[in-house]
Amino acid sequence: MNFLQASDGTPVGSSTGCILCELGQGGDGDFDQEHFVIHRAKRCYIVLNAYPYAAGHLMVVPYAHLGDLLDFEPSASQEALELARKSVAVLRNVYNPEGFNFGANIGRAGGAAFGDHLHFHVVPRWLGDTNFMTTLASSRVIPEALSDTYKRLKDHFRA
Repeated sequence: MNFLQASDGTPVGSSTGCILCELGQGGDGDFDQEHFVIHRAKRCYIVLNAYPYAAGHLMVVPYAHLGDLLDFEPSASQEALELARKSVAVLRNVYNPEGFNFGANIGRAGGAAFGDHLHFHVVPRWLGDTNFMTTLASSRVIPEALSDTYKRLKDHFRA
């Protein structure tokens, strides 16, 4: 089952591999742009969520394939938190949200689509940004294409 798609709609990953590991192994500018990888650091990277709850929904993902927060090395967890802080600063600057959701779904029972690869969500939020679509139609209305979000955010992470 593929969870992410390239900007042209092509599925990324395979039924046997971990998509978050595959995204972590990329790295040239074309790959990152096509798969919406916003920023790479030493131990973690930032990628747009392919199925966002709001424009600017990011994920901070460690390169290490770990499913348990307790296995997360302190240096990697420190970098992940710094990248989340950077994400909040950039999203405030670009989107001016009224609040944020920040956290992780750990394990399938905890709601993780990638239950065996720990990652953190940074979601900008606005009062009244949810509506009946999510509740009744299992659909989301996002006012911006992922490619547009990528273009808006990418340069802010270079600084």
